[in-house]
Amino acid sequence: MNFALADRSSKGFAHVPYEWAPNTVDVQMLRVGNFVMLIMPGELTTMAGRRMREALRAKLISSGVLGSDAYVVIAGPANTYAHYVTTREEYSVQRYEGASTIFGQFTLEAYIDKYSSLVPFLADNATGTPPSDPAPVDQTSKAISLQTGVVFDAPPIGKSFGAVLVDVNSTPYLVGDTVSAQFVGANPRNNLRLEGTFLTVDQLIDGQWKTVRSDSQPSTIYQWVRVNTILGTSTVTISW
Repeated sequence: MNFALADRSSKGFAHVPYEWAPNTVDVQMLRVGNFVMLIMPGELTTMAGRRMREALRAKLISSGVLGSDAYVVIAGPANTYAHYVTTREEYSVQRYEGASTIFGQFTLEAYIDKYSSLVPFLADNATGTPPSDPAPVDQTSKAISLQTGVVFDAPPIGKSFGAVLVDVNSTPYLVGDTVSAQFVGANPRNNLRLEGTFLTVDQLIDGQWKTVRSDSQPSTIYQWVRVNTILGTSTVTISW
């Protein structure tokens, strides 16, 4: 669910060219048996973490959702980075962690209150979904990059982008062998493939092509090489 917060630091007054700090963060609670995970968007100090964990464990038990064997852990930062979360005592000292708690001295209490409101939805007989604040606005289109754009890309004469230069072997591969193929490519900065992939490895299964690998797998390697800067030609070698 989404949770709206107000930034009390100097960054909270900076809105150009985009918001300098999040004003809506994601909060999650996951339960497996008596094991509950608090998925936090911020970095908690050890004392803040203890208080958060103990408060939610007490709430789970007092609400009858879990028994005395309830085990609560905190995981984060996750989903969104919401800077530090300290106790009020740590915040008042304004050392590094306290000064980096951008939502103010009651940040920890706000998180405890919000996560406590989610406890009933972890019950065995729970129904419905918890209310949520609106999702944050996507600001990726406003992001500033100091890196120059791609000046020029072109395929070799007589070739087109994506043309196969070196195909895979026609003979069978053995376990442990590396498969590779080379294509006419272009600078990958033309399209960063956000939430996508630069490559897929497909396998023919029962007459249908099925994707079995992407660039998210550590077994795949995508290698781009600029062949000629003047002509703008380049190659992409994919191996797995």
